[in-house]
Amino acid sequence: MKKSVPVPAQCALGALVAALSAMPCRAEDPPPFTGHIDLVNKYILRGASTTYGNARPGLGNMGADAPESSQPVLQWGADYVAPSGWYAGYWGSRINYSYKRLGESYDDRTIVDGFQDNKSIENDLYGGYTGKISDFSYTLGLTGYVYYNGKHANALETKLGVGYGPFGVNAQTLLQDTVWGNKGDTYWTATYATTLPYEFNFTASLGYYTYKKEGKFLGTKDTALGVDCAAGTAFVVNGCFAGNAPVSGAFRHLIVGVTRGIGKSGVVLGLQGLIPGENRFGVKQSGRVLGSISYTF
Repeated sequence: MKKSVPVPAQCALGALVAALSAMPCRAEDPPPFTGHIDLVNKYILRGASTTYGNARPGLGNMGADAPESSQPVLQWGADYVAPSGWYAGYWGSRINYSYKRLGESYDDRTIVDGFQDNKSIENDLYGGYTGKISDFSYTLGLTGYVYYNGKHANALETKLGVGYGPFGVNAQTLLQDTVWGNKGDTYWTATYATTLPYEFNFTASLGYYTYKKEGKFLGTKDTALGVDCAAGTAFVVNGCFAGNAPVSGAFRHLIVGVTRGIGKSGVVLGLQGLIPGENRFGVKQSGRVLGSISYTF
């Protein structure tokens, strides 16, 4: 399901501190290094709150499916922003299932359970450059996704973005087939961030996906067995399942949120609401309310 400088590209919903980081910096001399540790009640990736699959309710979290964590989860990260505009950062999160087990099930169809054994940890490493031309800003970046306890899940994603004042538009394109996406998938976001009275910060993110319908792990062909799926089914990582066919694009989410720091303690409280869209198979997701408590430094 993821700021005028670096952004945790996966965490469109989950790490509420990302919403705080999206705010225009008010300090005259912001520190080059910042960090955060967060506790969130769920980790929902880019609006996928119910299933990544082609039918609802789908496999559910027990079967290595959305959301990334249906339980409270710890997240963390750090960023460096140079005065010249170059930036680099890291974002991490625990996940409530094993991407390794899911990836292994593509190669070995006898794997039908144990998806919550040896749970994965997501690690996002990103960097790039943010510049300004008059009142406009632009961002060029690259994100690497690395999963501890993962298989067929690591990938690179490009990021291109433009901004004007509190508004921004970003495009993030996946460069490899993975169990969670196809090469060429592009995640589009339109964002807005502002400061409200009483030191509240408000953010909104409108998300849309354009999809490549066919990939190694998601599409209409069982690429491991070399066979086409039957009519009325689609290939989802480890088999052809009854349900919707792939779509070329879909509205993913509208996320609105507020955050507020508690004095100078570094503690930040956050609340977000998800108005859901559809996944890559056109399956409607569920709305959610998310909360977090973060320590920033």
